[in-house]
Amino acid sequence: MPDSSDLSKKLRNIDLNLIKVFNSVLREQSISRAADNLSVSQPAVSNALRRLRELYDDPLFIRSATGMIPTPKAQELAGPIQAALIEIEKTINASEQFSPGTSQRVINAALTDYGEYYFLPEIVRRLTKIAPGVELVCVPTPGSSLSLEMKSGAIDLVWDWVQIDDPDFYIEPIFSDPGYCLARKNHPMIDGDLNLETFLQVEHIALRPTRRHNPRVERALEKMGMARKVVTEVSHLVVMPQIVATTDLIATVPERLARKYARELDLQVIRSPVYEDEVTVYQMWHKHFEDDEGHRWFRELTRNIALSS
Repeated sequence: MPDSSDLSKKLRNIDLNLIKVFNSVLREQSISRAADNLSVSQPAVSNALRRLRELYDDPLFIRSATGMIPTPKAQELAGPIQAALIEIEKTINASEQFSPGTSQRVINAALTDYGEYYFLPEIVRRLTKIAPGVELVCVPTPGSSLSLEMKSGAIDLVWDWVQIDDPDFYIEPIFSDPGYCLARKNHPMIDGDLNLETFLQVEHIALRPTRRHNPRVERALEKMGMARKVVTEVSHLVVMPQIVATTDLIATVPERLARKYARELDLQVIRSPVYEDEVTVYQMWHKHFEDDEGHRWFRELTRNIALSS
């Protein structure tokens, strides 16, 4: 059991600035960016980290080629520290009520490339009209990989096909789409209809499989003991229709995206012959933000836009 005098000495060494430094380095994964964010010098951040390392008897952050990587101890501390900062902010702002028309706030969100392409214009239009002081910053990283950043408060909200497997997060379906195929007009093998036989004969462009994503088309075909001819793989869903428009490749994309691109690029849009079920995108946020008035307002805004689009 720790000595009470040692505990009291440790508590005397804690100040809010140390906690703010920890949170900023966690969010930025860079001492220089954390210093800029806090409007202090880099030596000041380094000195604060030294005191934190002594306090917790742990390196907390390890320097790597990609930045300052949090240790398991730092990841363990992230949630409680962010919760403490949020509670402090609540006491400071207790007398202030959120008002869209006058609020000055930055919201960091990851909406997926599909979400940005299809829904972001309307989200920005609404914000410009009714909440001009609210700035939206979109993060391109897949949402379900951002759980640490969400716990730290660096990311407010994410959309993703993959749910975050953590009881500290709230998750709700935001929209669903079945898969549709896109082909250029005057395609030599497709004219308004597409059966399974033709689907397997033509060449495809598809999303590159990753550790966290195996295209649903591949999974459905594997169950049937079949495979399609994928000749081009890309990292982003929204570039696929542009390639379809100038080649004989076809793509399978969510219905809303398919119909929007079909109008813009004069493409054929046909229901996929491989699977009938819909793919759901989830809206997710950390429990820290559940009772935040401004956060709740923005969640309702995005939810309403998704439902009405």
